[in-house]
Amino acid sequence: MGAAPCARVERPTGPLSRETHEDLQTFDRALLAQVKKGKVEENYELLEELGHGSFGVVNRARDTRSTCVSMATYVAVKTIPKKKISDPKSVKDEFNVIRQLDHAHICKAYECYEDRRHIYLVMDICSGGTLLETLCVQQRFPEAQAAKIMRQTLSALLYLHQANFIFRDLKTENIMFAKPVKEGEVGNIKLIDFGLCCPFRPGAKITKAAGTPYSVAPELVTPPVQYDQRCDSWSAGVVMFIVLSGQYPFHGKTKDELLNKIRKEPVSFKNPRWKKISKDAKSSVAELLRKKPENRCSIADALRHVWLKANVTLPSAEVMKGMVETMIQFQDLNMLQKAALTALAWRASDEDTQHLRQIFECLDQDSNGHVTMTELRGAFAEVGVELPGDLSICGVGTDGNDTIEYTEFLAAALDKSKVLKEDIVWQAFKIFDSDGSGTVTKAELLKLLTTGRSDKAKHEKESKTIEAFLDSYDTSGDGVVDFSEFLHMLDESQDPHRHRPVVAKIESPAKVPEMNSYLDLCASITSAPCEKEQVAHPVPSRQTSKRLSKASHQKWPAGCCSEASIWHNNQEGVSASCMDALN
Repeated sequence: MGAAPCARVERPTGPLSRETHEDLQTFDRALLAQVKKGKVEENYELLEELGHGSFGVVNRARDTRSTCVSMATYVAVKTIPKKKISDPKSVKDEFNVIRQLDHAHICKAYECYEDRRHIYLVMDICSGGTLLETLCVQQRFPEAQAAKIMRQTLSALLYLHQANFIFRDLKTENIMFAKPVKEGEVGNIKLIDFGLCCPFRPGAKITKAAGTPYSVAPELVTPPVQYDQRCDSWSAGVVMFIVLSGQYPFHGKTKDELLNKIRKEPVSFKNPRWKKISKDAKSSVAELLRKKPENRCSIADALRHVWLKANVTLPSAEVMKGMVETMIQFQDLNMLQKAALTALAWRASDEDTQHLRQIFECLDQDSNGHVTMTELRGAFAEVGVELPGDLSICGVGTDGNDTIEYTEFLAAALDKSKVLKEDIVWQAFKIFDSDGSGTVTKAELLKLLTTGRSDKAKHEKESKTIEAFLDSYDTSGDGVVDFSEFLHMLDESQDPHRHRPVVAKIESPAKVPEMNSYLDLCASITSAPCEKEQVAHPVPSRQTSKRLSKASHQKWPAGCCSEASIWHNNQEGVSASCMDALN
């Protein structure tokens, strides 16, 4: 069947809001996750414990900086006592790794605090519990759901690998559901705990072993230790084996026996549970669990396996055409507006962005977490929508590379009215207001939006552009942008016909809408409840919980490997019980 004729999306004919000069073209999205000064308790109220382990505790927390307590935003705060870790810098390194990552299935890092005794990581909260906890309740997943879980997990790993990282600790405890799993659904999963994730140079070999015994690759426990990113392929195969069968691929009464079987024993599908599992699924597992890393499939190859191929259904032409119009509007904004909307998208909830996440994953044909212009044009042409010739990666993206990352896509394509909620806008505002003063200064804008280069002429041009932004949006004339003015700027970004050119100094400040009336508008648009409902984690039955997992907590052989950090469930004894419950 021939492709439908393409409907051209016309550009708006009104005045453009893009600055007339191009001194600010990019900004570093990693700066949206910040190292903060001050005490964490001054900004967050720590609530109930979500989990604990040998290196610290994770609590649900409420941001107390919100001007409207009833709409407060909830996060997870990971507290690590310095006395329990040999090198506190390693925790900061973990934060610096996560802040660089932008993927729908990788848990976000928001802030990092430090005092004399502790380091605190403020993270996105996942209320659905770990994959391990869910397996303790339902034992295993049907093939279709298992494939969805593995596609999301492998996509996150491929993104890491192409960014030259190696994860080194993939296991069922480090995969979480963003929200509680509904019967017959999978939902959105997130990769967590990047304590062992590290940079990797293609072609190199790592000689220091790390990981968790039951999911570690053979080459990490076979001297001399030498491994690369294909150790993550093995761990993915272990997780896939468990998700499909509810069993571990290798067993041992002792740690040494377990590691010896990982080194020497072939994976077996002889258990009766595998009789009802398709040949394609078993083939996919077997290709990931090959002993020799040179024979093991890469994460990219695994995603191309027929069992993991998704049946992609793009939205209607009408929906896609509307999205193009939104992207065109975004392209014509100035960099301050783009940065603010990117911060808004960064802090938006999974519920607000679920539809766009699904579209992004349809556009991302190779599942690497990036969308190229070729992928974009191909997908839109498939539904009969032709992209305007001047819609560009540079206009939609904000980091200066040749692809669109996930948050860039959300910022450009989301319906702004769905995320203009006061709690989300406040989270975006405080990213700009880095010192917590309640206003955004020229110095803070320079830090976030400029390159920091030593080129004096370039710096002067960037400084003048920042001054033009302040002239345009500082309607009170006090030299800073407050929360009300920030809200007004975001409101204007929805209607380019109302925008004032940023290079023109405003002689008479425009009247800013009253705070209450604007928030009332936001509430009426979103119809969102003021207080987020607390959701309990799934709790395994007592019968399931009494069989303890020794594999998860076994120590590495002395002088061989380091033990991975093990995070516990918020129910006492659950993480210790769930592991053997699968066997």
